[in-house]
Amino acid sequence: MKNIILKISFLLFISAAIIGCQPDKVGEIGAIRDVPASFAGSWKLTKAVQVDEDVKRKGSSFIFNTIDLTTLFPYTDFKLTLNANNGSPSTFTADAGASPAIIGLTNGTWAVDDMKAPKAIIFKNGSSTEEVTLGAYPIGGNNKLTFRIERNDVETGKLMMSYTYEFTKQ
Repeated sequence: MKNIILKISFLLFISAAIIGCQPDKVGEIGAIRDVPASFAGSWKLTKAVQVDEDVKRKGSSFIFNTIDLTTLFPYTDFKLTLNANNGSPSTFTADAGASPAIIGLTNGTWAVDDMKAPKAIIFKNGSSTEEVTLGAYPIGGNNKLTFRIERNDVETGKLMMSYTYEFTKQ
């Protein structure tokens, strides 16, 4: 009897392993998402964080190297409007209000470095150009856009400070 139960258990185990190892059918992923088109609209700055990259690099654990600047200065006054023409980047306006300027340009054109998978937004006005690194962009129900701006030492070129700015779509 014990031998029969053992054989039945073994057969059930083998059957479950064979049935359970069938490949899943993969459905259609859908249309390719037009990421730059999701940037179009009015954005308000909701969070500003500064990181002292030099202190971070040196590994000084007793010094605070990250600080939330949002409430220290009126950063939430900053508004950015990114316009698109048929889904392609076109013009922008930046209104700092009482906020420190996030980008030095107040208007002009904007573009992305890669239309399918952008890593940066380039702001232009005449011969002036500013580039910001994208940290995150709106996907699905997320209406946040994050920029990262780095400041390097003029003499050595080393990264000294980085700023992360989070915008919420209005």
